[in-house]
Amino acid sequence: MADLDFFAKSDIEGSIRRIDELLRCGIFHPQNSENVLFRAAFIELLIALRDLMYKAQKHVSRISFEDDIQKTDKINDVSDLIKYVRDALCHPDSDNHYIEAGNIKSTFNVAFGRVNLIKIGDFEQASKYEDDICFFFGSHGIYMQRHIIRAFQEARVKLEPLLGANSSTGNFPLIK
Repeated sequence: MADLDFFAKSDIEGSIRRIDELLRCGIFHPQNSENVLFRAAFIELLIALRDLMYKAQKHVSRISFEDDIQKTDKINDVSDLIKYVRDALCHPDSDNHYIEAGNIKSTFNVAFGRVNLIKIGDFEQASKYEDDICFFFGSHGIYMQRHIIRAFQEARVKLEPLLGANSSTGNFPLIK
């Protein structure tokens, strides 16, 4: 573990604070899915989360769980999945929007609960869990609870000890 300079600490604290605010504000509840800011909140969430994944890997260790991850040449663990989704969100011309089973673009499909959205041959875009939200980009889905919140909590636990006693992130308990 390396000592962080003021700027790295500020970036980490800011990302933790902003992710916490976004997850707690209610924008990701099903009744808010048509809100004009729903997608913008998700984009900001993934940008900040990708930054935390990078900083966790650089300063402590990689967030690397593989649960419910479809492995490909681009994706081996949750950090790769977060990068894949962030890249899709920030780059509309990215190949990350296409389903590998064909020349079909599929981006920002959202499933609340257990549901099958698309079936093309052997390919299915489906959410397996009644208690979660899944966001789909191309052939990949990212779950709110199982991927985003878990990765955030793991990064936070790894990074907060580097921030020192004056850190403002301690004001926010871990999200359950």
